[in-house]
Amino acid sequence: MREEVKRVKDYILPVRTVAEHGTENTACLFKNFQDQIYISNNDSCILRAGGYIILDYGRELHGGVRIITERGTVDGTVGIRIRFGESAGEACAELGECGATNDHSPRDMKVCLPRLSDLEFGQTGFRFVRIDNISDSDYKFTAIVAAYLHLDEQFRGRFRCDDEKVNQIYDVAAYTLFLNMQNRLWDGIKRDRLVWVGDMHPEVKGILNLFGAHTLIETALKESAEHNPVPMWMTGLPTYSVWWIAVLCDYEWYTARSEFARSCFPYLYDVIDLLDKSVTDDGKVEFYSETPLYDQYFLNWETCGEEGRESGVRGLTLWALKKCYSMLSRLGGNTEKVLNIISRLQKRVLFCGESKAVASLYALGYKPEAKAEKLLTEGGAKGFSTFISSYIANALADMGRGGQALSDMKEFYDGMLSRGATTFWESFEPDWLINSGRIDALPEKGQKDIHCTFGKYCYNGYRLSLCHGWSCGPVPFLSERVLGVKFTSAGGKTVRFEPDLLGLERAEGAVPTAYGLIEVSHKCVGEKVVTDYSLPDGVTAEKPEKGR
Repeated sequence: MREEVKRVKDYILPVRTVAEHGTENTACLFKNFQDQIYISNNDSCILRAGGYIILDYGRELHGGVRIITERGTVDGTVGIRIRFGESAGEACAELGECGATNDHSPRDMKVCLPRLSDLEFGQTGFRFVRIDNISDSDYKFTAIVAAYLHLDEQFRGRFRCDDEKVNQIYDVAAYTLFLNMQNRLWDGIKRDRLVWVGDMHPEVKGILNLFGAHTLIETALKESAEHNPVPMWMTGLPTYSVWWIAVLCDYEWYTARSEFARSCFPYLYDVIDLLDKSVTDDGKVEFYSETPLYDQYFLNWETCGEEGRESGVRGLTLWALKKCYSMLSRLGGNTEKVLNIISRLQKRVLFCGESKAVASLYALGYKPEAKAEKLLTEGGAKGFSTFISSYIANALADMGRGGQALSDMKEFYDGMLSRGATTFWESFEPDWLINSGRIDALPEKGQKDIHCTFGKYCYNGYRLSLCHGWSCGPVPFLSERVLGVKFTSAGGKTVRFEPDLLGLERAEGAVPTAYGLIEVSHKCVGEKVVTDYSLPDGVTAEKPEKGR
């Protein structure tokens, strides 16, 4: 039986109104929260018939809204409409308008608010709440607070450097991930409230750098295997089964949870058998399936239909199986078939993709050739993807372009911050910034609504998630690349320090191991990087010497 996670609920006051009509005394809604209704209350917000109010809670939250009503209906009449929005525009949208949806969790509802009531509504991702009085009577509210539901845990890992924009990006990425750590590890808190193992690797690396071992990861691995028995590929997508292998191997390496990993071996061997049938003698990947596949080479939505994705899939598969070989070797597993598949995949395939996403996944398994290098290094943040961002940045850094990797990541994620983001999105492209407004304001005349106007596939318009777990890539990239704490044995029993400051002057932070926290700091002194650190009991560092 899985270990239950503990969640808590906080009540958050709104910080301002975005717009209002037919209201009086809205100022009372921003005062200290009084969580008990009384017969006579002298400080209430009045919402006239036909009026509305749009409240901003200052940041993206997961949960619902708690409304304490002094004067409401007396006969059970539905008289109030509540709309949640991750943007101000979404909070005003009609269902079906520009992708606005109640999919997965309702964000648009009509409710009864009796007088002298204290009720909560909704469980979704939101920053804004719009309340419309659709009755013929006035309502009086003493409170409209967000009911913020979240994990009852604190970050153990941390990162800080001399660039405040980089610090802000790290913090927002960590908070985005945190919101998606609910009863399960979700993809998104508004619409994609599901466990997608194929999308989860950035989240897992983020959790390992912020918390260490976690039951949410183990639950995701176990339940995904149970619900997708071989010969079925994970959710019908072969690459998702490849990502499952990578998640399991990274989890065991960072946590030394060897018994948990061994409990997954029966399913792992079944997936390896499928891969053995899917890699030809000359190394081409042609996924075996007893039923038609939705997509042989699905990597992410942005690359759907792109020619040459097979080379990216091949790089991803080789990378995952190398991890698998290492884990099985250490834990006494059967490595023969894995080694055989690796030898076939190493019959190098030429890169033939057309995007940075495919090039970065290709680079996981192979040294990038000229075309892949050209794609990765041109265009700045153009071609980045919220899901693939850390892999693109790592590929650039591995090519000796660490400064560009950090610059491109800053440009990409700051684009969302510049439009009012407090969490990172399911998808984003720098071109969206052209003549677009902020998500915390209604669009001005002639200005594009960045939430409504863009997106495609399953994330068009307001259906686009503005808090998506896979966008947390800056957390593992900055923690692992800049702090440079490299585990040389499972769980971090032995480590070495290989910091890459990427043009920064200094950086410090903490990295969880199976034995406690490693504290580390680096600073540039002339042309050298001086490192200082403290280690938990039982952990040893191979190099460098302290202060060298």
